[in-house]
Amino acid sequence: MNMYMKGIEDLAMPLKSRTIVFRDFEKLNKFYAVDFCDELEKKQAAGEMLNVICPVGPIDYRYFAAEVNKRGLSCRNLRMINMDEYIGEDGELIPESHPLSFRRFMNQQFHDLIPEAKAVLPENRVFPDPKSPEKITELIDEIGGADIVWCGMGITGHVAFNDPPTMLGEPDNLESFRNCKTRIVTTSPMSNAQMAMGGTNGVHEIIPPTAVTIGIYELYKTKKFYWTFMRNWHAGLWRRAMFGPITQNFPGSIMQDHPNLYMNLTEIAATVPMCDTQQATGEKK
Repeated sequence: MNMYMKGIEDLAMPLKSRTIVFRDFEKLNKFYAVDFCDELEKKQAAGEMLNVICPVGPIDYRYFAAEVNKRGLSCRNLRMINMDEYIGEDGELIPESHPLSFRRFMNQQFHDLIPEAKAVLPENRVFPDPKSPEKITELIDEIGGADIVWCGMGITGHVAFNDPPTMLGEPDNLESFRNCKTRIVTTSPMSNAQMAMGGTNGVHEIIPPTAVTIGIYELYKTKKFYWTFMRNWHAGLWRRAMFGPITQNFPGSIMQDHPNLYMNLTEIAATVPMCDTQQATGEKK
């Protein structure tokens, strides 16, 4: 059977039992917000830190903040490790004033929405540092892997900024890529094109050419890995990642054998992908 014609019912166990299709993006985010707060409460009761790896893109953290505030929870025992951030021409992280700043995004969508007395401590708002990217690897090793990651997938199958190694100028073999760690990478033309279509309305020039990103090594160590698919063009991506071969040429496929993998999709992402010769992208809200 052609892998792109397969559906949820064709997934192998236990992933099949861990996959949920939601009506829309709002329902998916509300599910994540409740699940996140349930885990935060458990950790608080145990006097432990909740460590999460945070993407920018597949998650709307405003739902998380709303659920935190609804329950009156404190985020003092929460460490948020962000996947990546763009780097400017000076070799530093782009300033928060930059339109594509992930740090500003996290502040606006989560941190600034929590009362200061209950907010995540500044030292627990962690971003990879281009001057010392190894600190993320050291942290992940120290805590034995993050508790949760909500991971999306880009058009090349990339996770975080981990494009296929041939696009990054890195060694083109599976074992090396499985063990790639937090580092500086050149953002690929295909990923930049995706960003230009979905994030900058066609303005290529504003996209920085380099970024610092968490690696496959750190992502795979996460105790609970959530795949998140909510767009129409995700319909082909998750099928290739889950039904195709495990290969560095499609990075998301490497998570096929993750021991605690979950998948959440919207109905539009679960639908069998269909080609559109009109290339109708962006005409609908």
